Amino acid sequence: FSATGSQVLFDGFDKWGLYTFVGKLRFKFRNASDAFKYVESSGTVTDGNWHHVLAVNDQTNLKIYIDGVLSNSNADGSVGIVGVTDVRIGARWNNSLYTNGNIDEVAIWNNDQSSNISTIYNSGTPSNLSSLSPLAWWRFEEGSGTTAIDSGTGGNNGTLINGVAYSTDVPT
Repeated sequence: FSATGSQVLFDGFDKWGLYTFVGKLRFKFRNASDAFKYVESSGTVTDGNWHHVLAVNDQTNLKIYIDGVLSNSNADGSVGIVGVTDVRIGARWNNSLYTNGNIDEVAIWNNDQSSNISTIYNSGTPSNLSSLSPLAWWRFEEGSGTTAIDSGTGGNNGTLINGVAYSTDVPT
């Protein structure tokens, strides 16, 4: 990732999401009181390299892991809404703040996966996450077409819009 402006990596209808802010990654979460809380990576990720990110709300803390290591956390976690309907990957819920870069292997769970970070990260190589039962898991391995197949438990196939292109420049 190399851009320094605000770009949305994914957005759950403005209830939760991951985006860049001043070169850092920021995980936001709208709590039950309708207030936004967030945790931000401790360092920048705008070095042009692939990075693995795991963002967690365990209902007590918000945590963000970069490349398998806890980067930052705070006590802003709380009960909120996490779902896989109206998810935008590479754009905000209202189709703004598009990502200018590559995104691969997006998975969503409704529980804390911190204890599985080494399995999920797998030294930067995509793993088979089936045993962890993600609600949604878009691998982006189709190679062509306008459908992103959901390999998770929810069957929420996605529609690719605005000229999305597949790339071979992905972690293997």
